[in-house]
Amino acid sequence: MKDLMEQFATEYVTDLEGQLDRGHGQRSIQNPVLFLFIGDKSRQALQSVCEINEQKWQNSQGVLYVHAYNEETWEHPQVFGCQLPKLDANRQTMRASLFERFMKDESLIMDVNKFMKQVSIRVAEMGKLFASFQQVNIAVVTRSDDPANILLPELTMLLKSYLQEMFKNVSADLYVLLQEKSGDGFGFSSALGVQFLEEVDQFQRSDYRYGANLMVTEDGIKLPALHAQAPLFSLTYLLSDKTEYGLFLDGGLSENDELISNLVLLNNKEAETAVDKNSEGYNKLQFIRSITVDSGQATFASAGLSKVKRPTHAIALTVLAAVFDRYWERLQEGDSLPKTKAREKLGLTAHDVQRIVSAAFPDQDILTEMNGLMTSGVSYSELSGMNLREAELALFDGNSQSFFEQHYVQLARRNLDGLLEKSSLAQLISQEIIEDERYGLYAAYQLTSETASGANLLDEVRTGIKETQRQLELTKAELDDISLERVDQQELRVGGFFTRDKERVRTFVRHLFAKVYNKKAEILEWELVLQVLLGYEQQAKQLHKRIGEQVAQLEELQKQLRATAQKSVKEAADYLGKNMDEYYESVVTETIRSQESQRGQGFYLDNRYIGNGSLLFTHGVTGLLERLCAFCRTEILTRSPFALSFEAELLARANVAAAYDNRTVLTREDLFQDLSLVLEERSAVHVEVFHFLQKHRYEEKYWFADLQNDFVQYVLRETEATRTYKQGCIHEAGKSGIEKMNLMGGFGLEDLMYYRNNKKYHSSYMDNGYVFHPQGKEELS
Repeated sequence: MKDLMEQFATEYVTDLEGQLDRGHGQRSIQNPVLFLFIGDKSRQALQSVCEINEQKWQNSQGVLYVHAYNEETWEHPQVFGCQLPKLDANRQTMRASLFERFMKDESLIMDVNKFMKQVSIRVAEMGKLFASFQQVNIAVVTRSDDPANILLPELTMLLKSYLQEMFKNVSADLYVLLQEKSGDGFGFSSALGVQFLEEVDQFQRSDYRYGANLMVTEDGIKLPALHAQAPLFSLTYLLSDKTEYGLFLDGGLSENDELISNLVLLNNKEAETAVDKNSEGYNKLQFIRSITVDSGQATFASAGLSKVKRPTHAIALTVLAAVFDRYWERLQEGDSLPKTKAREKLGLTAHDVQRIVSAAFPDQDILTEMNGLMTSGVSYSELSGMNLREAELALFDGNSQSFFEQHYVQLARRNLDGLLEKSSLAQLISQEIIEDERYGLYAAYQLTSETASGANLLDEVRTGIKETQRQLELTKAELDDISLERVDQQELRVGGFFTRDKERVRTFVRHLFAKVYNKKAEILEWELVLQVLLGYEQQAKQLHKRIGEQVAQLEELQKQLRATAQKSVKEAADYLGKNMDEYYESVVTETIRSQESQRGQGFYLDNRYIGNGSLLFTHGVTGLLERLCAFCRTEILTRSPFALSFEAELLARANVAAAYDNRTVLTREDLFQDLSLVLEERSAVHVEVFHFLQKHRYEEKYWFADLQNDFVQYVLRETEATRTYKQGCIHEAGKSGIEKMNLMGGFGLEDLMYYRNNKKYHSSYMDNGYVFHPQGKEELS
């Protein structure tokens, strides 16, 4: 059932976000972008970034991904795998050996050249999906501790060289992932990371030059790949699993995946058309100039991302739980039946039971046929001194009773069994109580309960049983009295002195059968009535147990729905989960009340909607939950209260059920201020720097939201006079929810706490014979 609840919430989230996307259009990048992921350790980031782009970018199908890997890549139509030599087992030379084997394997370099050429052509073929075709941007992503990044300059230069044949302007940005929360192998990993950062520091200097005969034709002709005096990458972002406050991110390195997507978007977005005097547009060249120092030393950037949007997943589950609460309350409020009405609806009156029993009785002619039974030849004079029981035994030696049992009693019991099978009490209760929307499952549960108030089926049946047993005992006593009566005391017309003895015996036999077996038939009738009532009692107890199991399942379902909703609310940010239960319970109650005024009270008990519980017997609680989910999707979540803007919905929940004089509720300004503080705190950049040494810190802050959003207008206006940083809004019309991205740059390698903390590992490994840097690099001036 938990899977079904989760599926319901996930589908609602997907549908709602799809509607929002259709309303305002997804993000689009202006020019072609090619991602280059280097190393096996970047595989997870590759998959995540690709999936995020597919969800958020309108022209994501034109974005291509290259994965340079050693062992394993990710299969996807837009991912092109470029296999590098496998890593050596010897960790001492693992990194340097990879570079050496790559550079010396001419067939491998030729294959890589063919691959890069094909990729560049494929990028060019995607040009029609972008607004501008003059420029292409390479987004290089790698883990600092991945040995494969020793080939980063070579792979980047090859891609650049071939793309420059297709595009007028080719730029590249680097995204380095720093894992600081590491376990086993932390020393080696840290040493690799420091080595790579020192290499990045070199090729990001303003005087960096590169030249090597990397380009190879199909005939083995080599051409140089050249890079003039300038940093290799326009921007280099260092993104850690730690914030600038020294706190580890909950999601670890994976929290950088969406950040990379947003940064690539920011650097390749279409020109802003929405203008606001308080919003400054992002300019990549201006940001680069602002973080560049005059000394020519390498400087780096980082970023942080926070976001708020309607907690749709938690809302869906909270609504599901609230709707079930109303439904369960309505089932428990089902009308109770007065005793008289219960007896009549279920056919439990004395007349109803008598009718069933009468229908089971054989034809009375069978009793008449008993008169034809052969007698034993006892004379009437011999019978005269006997009582009726003795006389019957003397005449028939038990054959009369056997005939009665076989042809009358057994037939009556078989007939009754057949009648009861066709119309059991369980069927009657299901048809007349459970399926009746006025009563329902819980009314049937109460009706069959041992301790029910009002109409109590078991009390009614047991009263009937006691009365029947009393009548049965009385009738049996009457039969005993009759059996002891003497023959000569019976009022018989046996004729005069000359009447034949056989005639007298025959007359007595008719009298005997009429008097004794009519009474036995009466006893049988009471026995059959008792059988019916005892069967009803047993069925009622069994039915109560069965319904009780369904009721227990409903109660358990209620607990599970509430627990699942609470868990989802807790997983949402604390400021997003405020008053979730109180607000949506009131919204659900009002929504259902509004629909009931149009469709009738308890309309959802109809089998076209959720049903009144009878479906539990055929489809179980899972079937009921499926109907509940369908009802919520079509009849509840489509209503206007669920179409509020993000901040309107949040403010409504903040003020739910607030009394007029309640000073603790949030005003709109209070809410916006709290939200702004939280977003700022949670968008701390993903790298820790030594602030006292950082002399060139530069910041910009951008909102991804609808520029006309009240909250965005509030923060742009409120911070205008006091802010010391550049701030703007990336306009996304109709977007529900807000993302905030902080950019920070201008720090150098020595400012980086990761580098300062781990440099000792690098030095120690080098002193112990480990070789991390490239050997024998062929360069051209």
